[in-house]
Amino acid sequence: MGKLREMITTSTFEVYEKMFFIFLEPVERKDIAYDMSTEITFKGPVEGSMKMFLTDGLVSCMVQNMLSISDEEVSDSMREDCAREATNMVCGNLLRNYDSSNVFSLSIPTCQKNNQGDLMPACSEPQADLWQAVFDSDGETLGVLLQMQRS
Repeated sequence: MGKLREMITTSTFEVYEKMFFIFLEPVERKDIAYDMSTEITFKGPVEGSMKMFLTDGLVSCMVQNMLSISDEEVSDSMREDCAREATNMVCGNLLRNYDSSNVFSLSIPTCQKNNQGDLMPACSEPQADLWQAVFDSDGETLGVLLQMQRS
């Protein structure tokens, strides 16, 4: 596993375990049908973006665990807010681990609902500035796509 992919995995595990009490397992599956995607961009010594692709069940579980509420109480706006915040925290954790001696500027994360059953874009060929990781938790899926290049 490459260094950045390992950093993505570590940062994702830390945030999901501590904030959402969700334990993820890395999987090799690259083609996930997702229900929601989020994106955050960053600038600093390196610049780029992080996208997350999430299934509804995973996001609902995140909200329930973080807010200690039942499934019936979870709203669409809570799901979107929680998914955006997860992206912000994972990206911030990753950048701190990547280079804690510099300051990075992060955008406000965006969220997009997917009603088409689209798949997470797959990296068909290894690219120097693109890393991907896919995780599973009780049949629910999270995909992370990181694009990073020197400023």
